[in-house]
Amino acid sequence: MKNLPLGWKIALWTAFLVGASLLSSGIVAGLALYRELIESTDQELKTDSIELVSLLTEKPVSFFSSKDSFSLNINPFEESSILELSYSDPALVYKSPVLAGKNLFEDHAINSFFYAQLGDGLYRVFFTEKNGYKLALGKKMLSIYEILTEASYAYLLSAPFALILSTFGGWWISRKALLPIRQMTSTLEQIRASALHQRLSIPALDPDLKRLVTILNEMLGRLEEAFQREIRLTADASHELKTPLTILKNELESALQRTDIDNQTEKTFLNLYEQVQSLSSITQTLLFLSNLDRDNSFIKPTRIDIAQILNEILEDTAILAASKGITIEKQLPQSIPMIADEDLIRRLLWNIFDNAIQYNISGGYIGVSLQLKSTDRCLLQISNSGPVVPEEERKKIFERFYRGKNATERGISGHGLGLNLCREIVLAHKGEITYLIDEKGHNQFSLLLPTGCGNESEKKN
Repeated sequence: MKNLPLGWKIALWTAFLVGASLLSSGIVAGLALYRELIESTDQELKTDSIELVSLLTEKPVSFFSSKDSFSLNINPFEESSILELSYSDPALVYKSPVLAGKNLFEDHAINSFFYAQLGDGLYRVFFTEKNGYKLALGKKMLSIYEILTEASYAYLLSAPFALILSTFGGWWISRKALLPIRQMTSTLEQIRASALHQRLSIPALDPDLKRLVTILNEMLGRLEEAFQREIRLTADASHELKTPLTILKNELESALQRTDIDNQTEKTFLNLYEQVQSLSSITQTLLFLSNLDRDNSFIKPTRIDIAQILNEILEDTAILAASKGITIEKQLPQSIPMIADEDLIRRLLWNIFDNAIQYNISGGYIGVSLQLKSTDRCLLQISNSGPVVPEEERKKIFERFYRGKNATERGISGHGLGLNLCREIVLAHKGEITYLIDEKGHNQFSLLLPTGCGNESEKKN
């Protein structure tokens, strides 16, 4: 139950409470019905006893004139009942057959009710003495038990419907109650790093929700302030480093062109030049990412053909892959038009394929497939046969400056910016990028990109 959505938890707790209420109310109702039936039976026994004694007192001659007349007079009182009648002398007048060997007059107070267990069941008995007669009149409890059983069956049959109704009713109520929470969640999902200035609307009526929204807005304000400071710091540092790195690069290029330096000095300059190139690449990437974090308005979408771009990049990728004996398997359509920034899409694809080569094994493979998922989305899947990313690292591989064990242990060069850059480019195009394990057990990057052409074709129609 811990993993269930909150709405279903509320629904199930509602059903549990309704079930507990039904059980307790059923027990109370059953006891009340039992008491009512017993009281009704007692009243019936008392009334019949009074009537029988009255008849015996008023018409004793006609009542006892013959055996047949006695049986005829006594039958209405003995139906589904037992009866023992004696005169106070005490002479037994009549006893029901089921009472053979049983005396109902013993150890009972006059005008009292009691239970008697006889051969064919339990009886409720009323004992009275009036006008010289002793009378014990009883009624079998079977009819009462039958009524209680029928009521129990009816209750048990209706209980599941009540539980089902309460479950779905609780779910529906929870959806209504949690609607503002879902709306806030949807709004928060849309707030990316470049839109931290957005705020949630505050509900005017609900004080609890109002407090929650106020706290969230204050948190967004603090996040925006901290994020803007980070962006400014990154942009300023990258910009300030750009000039001295350019000067160092130019100076090293000039030094390497000199003919009066020895081999050791030349190797030192070459090593420094490579490091400067690496630093320049890092600063350019950081500057690009900070601009992308701040505002993606510099993206220039045009109509491109992603299938054609993929083919072009794969031709160059095949040359780099050949040095490691890596083969490329591709399944590409002839054409998929897309509205996107061509330079950024090329940069995105180059980063992914470069990653697929660097982290691959010798003699491995790279699998590429592209398909149109709907009128406005395409799915690009790129697999490679390199060591899979450990499960605990999979959520971190798109983080900035993060490098996993496969990179550090194998001594692969890099700065942990490539996949982060890929994610930012995909998000800037309102797409999704995820890391998966394909059916062969290999690494796979799945990119779901909007083509931007579905709405365009609808407008033309």
